[in-house]
Amino acid sequence: MRRPLLILVSAALMAACSTDSGELVARDIVSEIPWKAPESAQYRLLLGDDVKGSGKLRLFESNGVLVIEQSFQFPDIDVTDIVILEVDPQTLRPRAEERVIDGPEGKRECQATYGASSATIEQKTQEDKRTDELSVPPQHYDSWSDLFLWRTIEFFEGQELKYVDVSSCSLAKPELISPVLKVKQVEDVTVPAGTFQAWRLEFRAKGRTQKAWYADDERRTLVRYDNGDLVFELESIE
Repeated sequence: MRRPLLILVSAALMAACSTDSGELVARDIVSEIPWKAPESAQYRLLLGDDVKGSGKLRLFESNGVLVIEQSFQFPDIDVTDIVILEVDPQTLRPRAEERVIDGPEGKRECQATYGASSATIEQKTQEDKRTDELSVPPQHYDSWSDLFLWRTIEFFEGQELKYVDVSSCSLAKPELISPVLKVKQVEDVTVPAGTFQAWRLEFRAKGRTQKAWYADDERRTLVRYDNGDLVFELESIE
């Protein structure tokens, strides 16, 4: 079960997906930054009705950049997965990234660095090492920022956006992708942290639909996220 669950780990965290058409639409989508760093939110991770692990999403500022840290623990398979992404605090343009997956099969490490029009991604395991270079448009994001990026858009029914993500430190070859993001409606959502009025956002790729719910308030906390395999549910936020 270790390999399938590790794939689910990556799938749970890599929110963005390529579109059915493969079309890339480069644009800025940040409207307003709703958080005040530092911020830390704790989640339980569900596979069906079973709790498979825990996750923490953190924001803090350091030396003029916004640091997005995502850490996940899966005790049943003895796997930890930590991603640290540095972005511009206003535009969320990526600058640098580091990911370390540690488990019974050893460590898998990745580093990504961004220039104005390029991204360099270095990935290594105990047995293998590879480096990929990608050309990127001026308007781009890193897919590991998506769960935060979506908090910054305008929420109204029928809103639909496309943008360019760099699928960087994943379990696959790095590539440019263009998610289709739609704002649906406000719903009642109950999670361990309580019951929230929350906006449901959806995005579709290759026949699959994923969903994220954000609190309908100034902070726009992610309260629930369903990627089709694992579900994040908010337990607490500071």
